[in-house]
Amino acid sequence: MEAATRRLDRCLACGADDLTGLPVRYRHDGVDYPLAACLACGMRFLRVQPVGETLATLYAAPYFERAFRCGRSAAASYEEAAFVEENRGLLDSFERLGPRGRMLEVGSAMGWLLKHAGERGWRARGVELSTTAVAHARGLGLDVVEGELPGAGLPAAAFDLVYLGDVLEHVPDCRAVMAEVARVLAPGGHVVLRGPITTHSIARRFGMAGYEIFARVIVLEEPPYHLWEFTPGPLAGLLRRVGLNVVSLRQSKIPPGNPHGEKSALQRTAMGLLDAVNLPITRAFNVLGDRVVAVARKPA
Repeated sequence: MEAATRRLDRCLACGADDLTGLPVRYRHDGVDYPLAACLACGMRFLRVQPVGETLATLYAAPYFERAFRCGRSAAASYEEAAFVEENRGLLDSFERLGPRGRMLEVGSAMGWLLKHAGERGWRARGVELSTTAVAHARGLGLDVVEGELPGAGLPAAAFDLVYLGDVLEHVPDCRAVMAEVARVLAPGGHVVLRGPITTHSIARRFGMAGYEIFARVIVLEEPPYHLWEFTPGPLAGLLRRVGLNVVSLRQSKIPPGNPHGEKSALQRTAMGLLDAVNLPITRAFNVLGDRVVAVARKPA
């Protein structure tokens, strides 16, 4: 079956059409998905993107067994015990923002965070695109809407906290999703957004600059899961553009190890050395990370 795709000729985050190509592209099932940047707001995104059934197929059952979280999780998403400590930490951080109330998780996957939130007294709902994941979560007795957030039909000002964990980079229209987050968030409520900012790290910056100098392209032979490649400035701009006040943007760095994707021994060595330098810099100065936790608040 031929892949269903669309080509973006303007930035969906800000509306500008002043775009430039970047030396990175995914290649999957014979289709190239090149990375571009908006010269107006700095947002980076795939200029060709999968849509419809092609996009939905990416998130079938195998994704939740090995590919979710960029393949960096040692456990399948079905394994509740693997996420208990992480979810406890997340819920502790939510409760430092305000009392337990109405929570929405966008991209709720198998439903473990919703389950653990309910056990602590949150009134929790989820929205999830994957039919497989929705069926699993509903089997746990959880309230999950199948589909994308902009089409979920949730009432305005219905939630005190909205959480998006490793999800915004996957959605077709990041601004539409964040505008809907702002709409369903109650005045004074918070949104917590966690995810990758991969192209922001030292190794990725050097790699992209080197390939650009020699007029070459980094080709990632893998599914185009990340439709958006965020960096802190454009991400903060997106949050402000939909009417949210940015409270904090905390960067982190994945420790040196086996880098993601197919790489030569030389590339792995170089990335390991750069990551070893990058890690303490990010911890000390909150810069050049490859992960971010953003917290924003809807004006009261």
